[in-house]
Amino acid sequence: KLISQAMNAAGRHTALIPARIESPFGDAADEVVASTRSHARQAQGLAIGADLNAMDRRVTEHLVSSNLSFVTNEYGRRLDGLGEQARRIVADGVEAGLGRDQIAGKLKRAAERSLIGRSASYWDVVAASFIANGRSFAQLSSYAEAGIERYLIEAVLDEQTTEACRFLHGKTFSVGDGIRRFEQIESLDDPDEIKASQPWVRQATDRSTGRTALYVNRDGVRTPLAEVTRSGVGSKDDLGEFARAASSRELMDMGVGFPPYHGLCRTTTVPVI
Repeated sequence: KLISQAMNAAGRHTALIPARIESPFGDAADEVVASTRSHARQAQGLAIGADLNAMDRRVTEHLVSSNLSFVTNEYGRRLDGLGEQARRIVADGVEAGLGRDQIAGKLKRAAERSLIGRSASYWDVVAASFIANGRSFAQLSSYAEAGIERYLIEAVLDEQTTEACRFLHGKTFSVGDGIRRFEQIESLDDPDEIKASQPWVRQATDRSTGRTALYVNRDGVRTPLAEVTRSGVGSKDDLGEFARAASSRELMDMGVGFPPYHGLCRTTTVPVI
């Protein structure tokens, strides 16, 4: 009964979180999209209006709704996990002969870790992903308005650039395909489906060759993107060399048609004029 009451109380408190962050998310989304549009007009010279268009509004709405879903989903999972952990803490405490205050202290610490405890670096990754997604979607909107048919992936090629971004640097994609991909993502409500539709690129050592393989997870299955035959990581302006590379069409179909490709990804897109 104690655990049930505590979980109900935690649920009521966490239910308030989406409402409290909706406005900051909205302001941030508007700022990201507006800044991207301004950059497209001034730095890239695209012939587009200064004001946000209908597509931009859809982008901001998607950023807000999808991130609210992530938060709600995340706290739902944390509550489920906390409930299981709380039952173990109480059972183990009773068996060990602990008093009520000792068990309550353990429950409090467990709740703090489950519902609050996240490092600053975790939130840095969340914020960077929010911004990168908003920038990519807003760039697609600007390209479509300007009549641009294709765009190019442009990575920052320094010593820190990942294998994934080196591989994708210079790849070109259709703006129309990118817009259609956004519309597919926009139509999804489930956070797990949204994540699966725009997966981050992973890497692992292929045991048979000893080489690094780039891949994405699709329904729990590793789908290969390329094999690193010579790494450029640690060097400036060196892409490295790759084999068994997926085509641009295959990459778009796998959700790898625009950044971000990993946490704190700096890669962006530029129009092919």
